[in-house]
Amino acid sequence: MGSYSPLYDQTIHTIHIPEDVRQSGKPTPELIAEGAAFLHKDGIIILDNAIDTDHIDALNAKLSPEAFEIANDPDHHFNFGKQTRNMDQAPPPTKSLMFKDVWCNPFAAAILAAVLGPQPVVHYANGNTALKAPPTGRQPVHSDCEFRHPAYFPFAHVININLVDTSPENGSTEFWPGSHHVSVNEAHNLVSEHEDQLTIKTELVEQRRRHSPPFQACTKRGSLIIRDLRLWHAGMPNLTDEPRVMLAFVVQPAWYQGRSKIQLPLAVKDLVESWSDELQYDVDWVDGEVEHKKLSSDGVDFDTRSPVLEKYREELSKWPEYVPRWY
Repeated sequence: MGSYSPLYDQTIHTIHIPEDVRQSGKPTPELIAEGAAFLHKDGIIILDNAIDTDHIDALNAKLSPEAFEIANDPDHHFNFGKQTRNMDQAPPPTKSLMFKDVWCNPFAAAILAAVLGPQPVVHYANGNTALKAPPTGRQPVHSDCEFRHPAYFPFAHVININLVDTSPENGSTEFWPGSHHVSVNEAHNLVSEHEDQLTIKTELVEQRRRHSPPFQACTKRGSLIIRDLRLWHAGMPNLTDEPRVMLAFVVQPAWYQGRSKIQLPLAVKDLVESWSDELQYDVDWVDGEVEHKKLSSDGVDFDTRSPVLEKYREELSKWPEYVPRWY
């Protein structure tokens, strides 16, 4: 094993998109190069000024009041228990509120195509909302990979879109830049011999904190976050009275053959398929309405259906001893 090398600046890399570029909807080669490079390096980037704030405000006006209604549903899914006050909350799949720069952001799509391959596939469209919580109401440090997953290459990224400005006061998410490089199944706490939990072992968290501490991603309305699914992170308590709604879209390579599907109404099929040159969507189409307030992340599976990746699962999920680990 090599000695520690300070590979990471102590910040989350942010790319500001000029207003004329945002309005054009056409990412430049320089933007794609910067985004792809830092996404590989840190496992996370922020794209500032990526979305029309009128679209953000329209979604927040719909979802923020609904958050209190959803929270009162005794069967609704809260992440890591109701004490965190962090719950699932999906965007409404109605044509008038399915803005392209939210559901198929051209800048995020271009960067992810550079990292994952052409026409990557959206396998998940949901979100999480932080309601007012006590200062102790944080989530444990975890990654969203509760299965033996690839260690050598990215296989899934999350696009997170906050609908309000975020800060530590209202629960901006804690991220651990670079931790995707050490994300292996053995880093997770075991529930039983055959089941893995999302949480990372405490001793590994404290070891990493000494040289690569976490940061809370403070973002402005209209920005988005792209993070590697393997990246360690934690939801933080919202100390304010206003819900902090954050949408989440999980994007995977077409060749990975992801398992999860999105449920959408047939009424938006033409709209969604019009975006297919940038992002594809693995959808179960519903003849009628989809009740977005009932959608849950419980049981969602980001594993592969690829027979060749299944065949080499063990080999691809472990770092061999001869590979230096400075991360």
